[in-house]
Amino acid sequence: MIPAEKTELEVIAPGLKEFILLKARDLCEENDAELVYLTLVGSTLYGTRITGKSDVDARGLFLPSLKTLALETAPKSLRFATGSEECNNSPEDFDIDLWSLQYWLLKLLPAGDTGALDLLFSPSHEACTLYRHPMLDDVFAAPLRLINTEHGRGYAEYSLGQARKYGVKGSHLGALRAVARFLREKQPDPEKNLSSCFLSLVETCGDNRFCSIREVKGQQMLYLCGKLHEGTLRVEQFIKRVDAHMERFGERAREAERNQGLDLKALSHALRALMQMEELLTTGKVRFPLRGREELISVKEGRISRDVLENSINKHLEAVDALRETTSFRGSPDAEFARSLLLSCYNRYSKESPPAFSSSEDKPVFAEGFQIPKGTLSAYRMMMMKHSRPKS
Repeated sequence: MIPAEKTELEVIAPGLKEFILLKARDLCEENDAELVYLTLVGSTLYGTRITGKSDVDARGLFLPSLKTLALETAPKSLRFATGSEECNNSPEDFDIDLWSLQYWLLKLLPAGDTGALDLLFSPSHEACTLYRHPMLDDVFAAPLRLINTEHGRGYAEYSLGQARKYGVKGSHLGALRAVARFLREKQPDPEKNLSSCFLSLVETCGDNRFCSIREVKGQQMLYLCGKLHEGTLRVEQFIKRVDAHMERFGERAREAERNQGLDLKALSHALRALMQMEELLTTGKVRFPLRGREELISVKEGRISRDVLENSINKHLEAVDALRETTSFRGSPDAEFARSLLLSCYNRYSKESPPAFSSSEDKPVFAEGFQIPKGTLSAYRMMMMKHSRPKS
């Protein structure tokens, strides 16, 4: 197997990293801000890219100008995307999300935002780093003073949310489909009361978690995927309700149903987040690409059975719960420390003229060892003209 450090970057179109960096700089200059950090994130950072399926995501940080702060016009985030908002990105598309240093340090990191946590540890994957200003060295050197590793925060809770959201949702859809199939094939009298079908519907579904007969205030009712239906309801009306309920499920839930109630992409995210939390509590940091990337790719591609996947998630959950009680690497947000880091970034201008953040398109600054191939700037301008969107 090709090492992940090469695999995840070799599949990126030549020159795309340069395009992304230059567009990020443009975004900042247009908003009177300075780009201070930019990295590739998502599957590229994790080492789980799948050729032909994974798009390219970049995330970074900017420092708003003193002028925009004084006028209260400084943005907290900036975004650019080449794909359509109406459909999923293709492998040729890329997204750029930038956060102000204030928003990232003082809001997102203390709250345990998983994307913010990834960004904090992303410098460990140097091949993904596109630009890094030295002012952030002190920030990246003290991660445990900026995050919370206690219960209710961070990677582990995100993992549980992903597992529950899509695993259960897929099972709901499977139950609804079984009921709809019974109604279509058996064709019970549409004028009859629903109570005449109660037992048949429960047997057809075969899972009391999603379909059962319940007694409510002395009256028997059919419980189906979170909703109660009276026995006096006509079968014709019930069919319409089932159809409407099914329509509310999106394609992602349908994919979960096709995989025995599992959304493979969501559960690969769940497993990944647990792996990251376990490493954080064991070592005090997270290194990219992830050590467990091969297992994560197997999950995304459906090469791991449901039982094996559930056992793996439970194993990591147990490890994380145990480590939270015993770890010596405890993260606790230090608000004063975060504010001092932020102020130091502005204080570097105290003995100089205020930052102008003027365009330096002809001499862009990249991470160490990162070069622009000849002709990239002109190609970049053409590409931006193609993807530029009119401002509303």
